[in-house]
Amino acid sequence: MKRFNWKSVSGLMLAVICAAPMLQSCSKTPDVSQPEVPVVPKTQKEYAIFVTVGNATSGENYYTLVTGDLTKDTLISPVNSGIEPDNVTSWAYIYSVFFNGSFYFTQDGNIISKQQIVNGRYKKLGNVVAEAGSWQLGMMKTVFNDKGLNFLSWEANYNATEDVIEKNLYVLDTAAVTIKTKLPVKFPVPLFELRDNNGKVMEKKDIPITPSSFAIRDNKVFIGFYYNWMTKIDTAYMLVCDYPGLTNVKLLKDARLGHVSGAWHASSSSFTDENGDYYFSTISKDKKYGLLRIKKGATTIDPDYSYSLSELGNISGGATWGDYAGSDHHAYLKNGLAFMGSYIIDVRNKKVVKDLNSFGLGKVQITMDTYTENNNEIYVVLKTTEGRWYIGKYDVTANTLTKGVEIHSGIKGISRIGRIK
Repeated sequence: MKRFNWKSVSGLMLAVICAAPMLQSCSKTPDVSQPEVPVVPKTQKEYAIFVTVGNATSGENYYTLVTGDLTKDTLISPVNSGIEPDNVTSWAYIYSVFFNGSFYFTQDGNIISKQQIVNGRYKKLGNVVAEAGSWQLGMMKTVFNDKGLNFLSWEANYNATEDVIEKNLYVLDTAAVTIKTKLPVKFPVPLFELRDNNGKVMEKKDIPITPSSFAIRDNKVFIGFYYNWMTKIDTAYMLVCDYPGLTNVKLLKDARLGHVSGAWHASSSSFTDENGDYYFSTISKDKKYGLLRIKKGATTIDPDYSYSLSELGNISGGATWGDYAGSDHHAYLKNGLAFMGSYIIDVRNKKVVKDLNSFGLGKVQITMDTYTENNNEIYVVLKTTEGRWYIGKYDVTANTLTKGVEIHSGIKGISRIGRIK
């Protein structure tokens, strides 16, 4: 870009002014100099890539790789450069969340730790220890809002007085790393029998609650769930109650597309669009995906909306127990477009826009989080047929997928990508 020469501009203006009749004298030529514009330094970006190294035989280790550019054509490796959080096991890696540069995770079932990368190392910013009970603070689904970190914990207790199953919703003060509130969400006891792995009918006190989607909006809590991870029920259950008091419980049911999809940890099987409409995914007994919707301001499932994704089949992870989908994560972008599995889907107009696997750069891998920027760029994990791992950037507007950073192929998997700063 050409720069203006203010000396030349000043001289030209001076000549014009002096030559023009009926104008002020040359000695009163106005000052055309411009005030200096302060230079605002660009924020140096940093991203975290969470990788797993090893296998079931040799054991697994968990590292965070840091890069300033996810799109750079370079190779990074956990060897000698991976940062290892304190006390992270496979469970801690799953029962966790990364938000605003901080890593929150469950240790030993009754501790939540907040750590942050500072000067190339993880620094512990605080711990919360449960009052009692194994897995009392096992973080399942999480939501951040102005009250802090809201999370549903692992434990479930039968309340015989009210004949409900209670699962606690905790609110963590993220600055002080303390529990602000703990209140029970009250799930109605199912009217049908549930059986354990041996086919024995479960007692009410043994019925677990498995949340798969979790949202807080319009002063309401929305929890998609199943009563048991071995469920054979082909009905979607959604519990709605007031927030933050958790009163006025309402149980929604929908049998059009199967039960709610997703596992109970980390990943989010739902999203909210710009209109405030809330979408959550389902999966049928024959592992066909679908979407249902709750419109903004409503506390009922929209009877006029259901989107069967049967053409795509099971786009989540493989089932681990029973007939439900494994870990799946959806991310909303803009203008009705959402990322599900490897697909960009127009959920409002019910059509598939693009399968990112069709670009031929590798197969999109399942992760616990999906990082997006500007509501237009989405970063995915790609694995080639040769076993090479890449971060790929999909540009929604341009409809392009490009390879970025390559991760050394000695890894087992990548669970999430997040922004540090």
